[in-house]
Amino acid sequence: MVEVLLAFLMIAIIGCMSLIGVFMISLKENTLDGILFILVAFATGTILATAIFDLIPEALHHYEELSAEGLALEENIVFMSVMLGFVVFFIMERFIYWFHGHAHESENQTVCYSGIGNTKPAELENPKNIKNFALLNLFGDGMHNFLDGIVIMVAFLTSLPLGIIITLAVIFHELPQEIGDFGILVYGGFTKKRALLFNFLSAMIALLGGLFAFILSSTVETFNLFFLAFSGGGFLFLACTELMPELLKQKDLKKSIIQVVIFLAGLFLVLGLMVILPHE
Repeated sequence: MVEVLLAFLMIAIIGCMSLIGVFMISLKENTLDGILFILVAFATGTILATAIFDLIPEALHHYEELSAEGLALEENIVFMSVMLGFVVFFIMERFIYWFHGHAHESENQTVCYSGIGNTKPAELENPKNIKNFALLNLFGDGMHNFLDGIVIMVAFLTSLPLGIIITLAVIFHELPQEIGDFGILVYGGFTKKRALLFNFLSAMIALLGGLFAFILSSTVETFNLFFLAFSGGGFLFLACTELMPELLKQKDLKKSIIQVVIFLAGLFLVLGLMVILPHE
C-alpha cells in the first residue's frame, strides 16, 4: 500500500510540473534555450538507459517468474510488447502531433512545434479564436499523461527502486514537454491563465492512468509484464526518434561535446541508481 500511495504522490507531483510554463515563458529566449539544451540531452540519456537497462529486463524477469509459476506464455511476448509500445507511441506522434506543423503552415506562421518544447516565447501570439491544433495538443498530451500514470504505477507496484528510476526519467522528459505545451496553447488562442489551467488538467489525467493500472494489476496477472515491456518500447521511441534527433541538429562542435557529456550523465545516473537501489 505504501508503494501505491507513493506512486499517486509522484504522479501528482509530475502533474504539477505543468505549472512551470508560466515561469519559463517569461524568461529570455537565450535563457530558455539554454535550459532546454540541458534538459533534452539529459532526458535522452535517462530515458534510453531506463528502457534498455531497467524496463525491458524487468519485463523479462516478470516473464520468468510467471513461467515458473506454471503460466503458459509465449517466449516472445516481451519483445512483441516492446514492439507494440514503440509502434503505439509512433502512431500517437504521427497522427496527433502531425497536425501542429500543418496548422501553422496553413496560417503562414513561422512558429513550429517539434514536440519537445522548443516554441520560442518571443514568437507567441494570442489569436481571437482557439485553433484546432491547440485542442489537438490537449488531447494528445492527455493521452501521453494517461500512459505516464500507468507507467509510474506499474513501476512502483513492481519495486520501489524501479518506481524511483521511472519517476526521474519521466520528470526529465516532461519538463521540456510542458514548456512547449504551454507555449502551444497560448499561441493557439488560450489566455495564459486558461492555458495554465487546461495544461494542468491535462497533466492530472495521469492520476486516472495510475488508478487504471492499480485496478488492472490486481485483476490481470500479466498486466505488469505487458506494460513494463510496452513502456520500454515507448521509451525507446521517445529517446531515439523524438529526443535524439534534436541533439543531432546541433552543428557547433563545442556544444555537441557538451551535449554528449550531459547525455552520458543522464545515462550513468540511471546506472548508478540501479546500483544504489537494487531491485528486489
